[in-house]
Amino acid sequence: MSRPDIIGLLEARLGEWADAQGLPVAYDNIAFDPPRGIYLTSHDMPASPYAIDLSQRCKVFMGVYQINVVIPAAQGRAEGRAIAAQIEALFANGTEVQGEGFICYVSGEPAQYAGISTDNAWTIPVSINYRADISA
Repeated sequence: MSRPDIIGLLEARLGEWADAQGLPVAYDNIAFDPPRGIYLTSHDMPASPYAIDLSQRCKVFMGVYQINVVIPAAQGRAEGRAIAAQIEALFANGTEVQGEGFICYVSGEPAQYAGISTDNAWTIPVSINYRADISA
């Protein structure tokens, strides 16, 4: 059994929402020229899958999907926090997203973390726990 395309599914959900908001998204290993304004970055941190049955046929795939809201430095945090809150709502605890042959669901409350400051940007990480149970 190969790993289901969970990140593709979650990125599609984010991308559709971000397009409607006019927010560019940087995806892992895809060329991206950061704009001067606000943008998002998308990262997947999968955990090792494991089986939950004796026959080793029912696998659990889980991990953390992290979306960073990147805003220009010295702009304040209100707009970035508001966008982060919208992302939390988009991936609310219990949200189910239908994939090809599987369902991925958000398995915990999304969390906004403290902003990370650099010389030219302030980044708000939003982490989302996910899980997909697959039976072969």
